[in-house]
Amino acid sequence: MTDLIISKRKAISNWVRQFKTIVDINANMYKLQESIFGLLKWGQFKPLPKIDYVLIFRTLFAKCETCAVDDLENSIHSYYQVSLVHHKNRRISIQETKNKEEAFELAKTLALRLKTHLKDSATNPRKSNWLL
Repeated sequence: MTDLIISKRKAISNWVRQFKTIVDINANMYKLQESIFGLLKWGQFKPLPKIDYVLIFRTLFAKCETCAVDDLENSIHSYYQVSLVHHKNRRISIQETKNKEEAFELAKTLALRLKTHLKDSATNPRKSNWLL
């Protein structure tokens, strides 16, 4: 089992700029990395704060005036986001993906590896569930 978790933030990435989040479990550090064309990369490791819980939720990333929040399931602009919540309401975005299984798998892995709780706000946005 690797102690380095590397996740892509697909909602804000495009073919020119890519965003990744790297979490080093052993060193208790994280890095928000940005790159251009995958060649020029920057970002530095920072100490990982005490994590309150891992959060998974669904959100719209593109401005869509006709999109209703209730229509997240059918919107091409919606993504699952996995975040680490610290200091009660601060978040470190780890992953953004349209793949539900991928998001839940990473969220569960992070919660278990960081020995913290997992909150699901993606399945029912009106009523969150604690999964772990």
